[in-house]
Parts: sequence; structure tokens; C-alpha cells
Amino acid sequence: MSDFLTAVVSYEQVLKDARDCVAAGLDEVHKVMLEVADNAPGKLSGQLNSLIVRKGKRIRSTFLFLLASSGRNWNSERAVRVAAAIELIHLASLVHDDIIDDSDLRRNEKTAHKRWGNRMAVLLGDYTLAKSMEMVWSDRDHRIPLSLSKASSRLIMAEVMEVEGAGNADLSLDQYFAVIEGKTAALLMACGECGSILAGFDETMVKEGNELGRNFGMAFQIIDDLLDFGYGAENLDKRTFSDLKNGYFTLPLILFFESCDAAERKEMMALLTTAGLESSQIQIKRLLESRMAFQKARDIAVAKINACMPFLERLPDTPASQHLKKLCRLMTDRSI
Repeated sequence: MSDFLTAVVSYEQVLKDARDCVAAGLDEVHKVMLEVADNAPGKLSGQLNSLIVRKGKRIRSTFLFLLASSGRNWNSERAVRVAAAIELIHLASLVHDDIIDDSDLRRNEKTAHKRWGNRMAVLLGDYTLAKSMEMVWSDRDHRIPLSLSKASSRLIMAEVMEVEGAGNADLSLDQYFAVIEGKTAALLMACGECGSILAGFDETMVKEGNELGRNFGMAFQIIDDLLDFGYGAENLDKRTFSDLKNGYFTLPLILFFESCDAAERKEMMALLTTAGLESSQIQIKRLLESRMAFQKARDIAVAKINACMPFLERLPDTPASQHLKKLCRLMTDRSI
């Protein structure tokens, strides 16, 4: 399978084109989410509304709609409910993650707990998660609420593993992959699985849709890890080196420790104690580049994307499936 590293157009444009293809569905998803906010109790209503109006990139709901609408007999109303539920789970996870990491900013604005305090932010996340489950519980195919429930569980388990592994310089590749499979890939696995169900695909295709989400999600997180080091970053809506500041060792650093010598390991460990300093960050990047850690990490992301292509090539040839292929092929070129 060829390496999809040379983008003819920017990933930002590819994502915009994909969103435009399913714009009507995304608009309905947004309306459903706003209804959830409008019906929330007390101050939660306005707080949740202020988070939902900041739409973000909507990659998950776009991914689900493109896959679902590649089928012949998909139902847009069901897809709206499922996509809205997934976006709400994602929103709840971001609110909780920001509390755990004590993050100041999300999409260039103050995080929920910095605006309203930890107690209200926890309640906001919990309420949002609960409403997401309620939204799909009555779907006629029991696999859909089960898929979202499993995704929610994986998110929590991954967060526990990440917190427990913080500061561990001996974190293995298997441990790292287990974390990102839950942290980022879990919801995209649900998008792939539920999208295939909504498309009317057979059981084999449903399982392969789940695997599509897994590979796309893991590749997405690996690229996110690279962007956190400022590698290929443009127009970031978060601060760089946030993972290291929180004690999280991501793929470039794990790959470095696998290949470095004793002197390099000692130097890196010393630098990590002052990872908040720009001078230390420059030296950390230098060491990672000397061991080609960034390129190795990107190669792994590309391999994950290449693994998606056989399934994508078997999809019915529709405008939606063509956009989904482009979205996957060029994901490793994103700089946002």
C-alpha cells in the first residue's frame, strides 16, 4: 500500500469538503445537542450551551455520517441521534480530562472548570454523558447503545491507565497503544461500527468498520502527539508540550527511550524535570530528532492509515465514501 504523505490539498480543506458533504446532517446534530443544553437543569443549561456553540472540528460526527451515508438504505434521523450522542460523549470526556490535567485552555478559551469551578464542571460532564446514553437507548438495533456504552467504558479505562502511567519512562509500546485505543480510538471505533450498522452493511463489514475507526483513531492520536511537540504544528488551539508538563510520555518519547544510549537517557530525564522551560523544550526536540523519533512515530501513523484502505476501497462508490477516503488518506498530513 502506498504512503499517503504528499497532500495535493490541505487536510483542513479536505475536512471542510467532507463536512460540506454531510452539512445537513451535522446541522441537525447541532440542533439536537442544543436541545439537550436547553433542557439541562439550572445553570448547567447556559454552561452546556456555551460549550456546544463552539462546534470544534466535528471529525467524529463527520466520519460517522460519511460512512453511514455510503450505504443504500441508511436513515438520517437515526444517524443524527447516534452522531449527537457520540459528540456529547466526546464533550463530556474533554470536560473531565481538562479537570484531571488542570488545563487552562480548550480551543483558545478557558476550560469549563476554570470558568465555573470543579464541582459544576464535573456535574456538567456527568449530565452530558448520561444524556448521550439516553439518546440512543431506544434505537431498534441494540448494537448501537452497546457500542456507545463500550466506548464510554474504554475512555475511562484509558484515562486511568494514562494517569497511573504518568512519569513512567519505561512505558512500553503496548501500554501506550492500549491508552490511545481507549483515549481517542474508542469513539471512532463506535463511529465506524455504528456508521456501518446505519449503512445497512453485513456483520463482517460492521466489524471492519470498527477496525477502521480503531486505525484512524490511533493514527489521529499519534499525529496529535507529534503536534504537541510542535512537530508540523500550525494554528494549534492548544499549548504545546502539554503532555510532558502533565507527566504523560507519548510515542516519540517512548521510541526515543527504546533506542537511546545511557548518556542520552540521563540527559533526557534531566530535561524532563524542566519540560515547562522553552530552553528545555528545544533540547528535548533536538534529542528526539537525533533518534528520528518523530519520523518513526509518523511512519507508525501512516501504517495505521494504510491498514484502513482495503475496507474503504470496498465501500459503495458514492460522494460520501470518496470524501471518507480522502479524510483518511490525508489525515497524517494534518497540521491543526
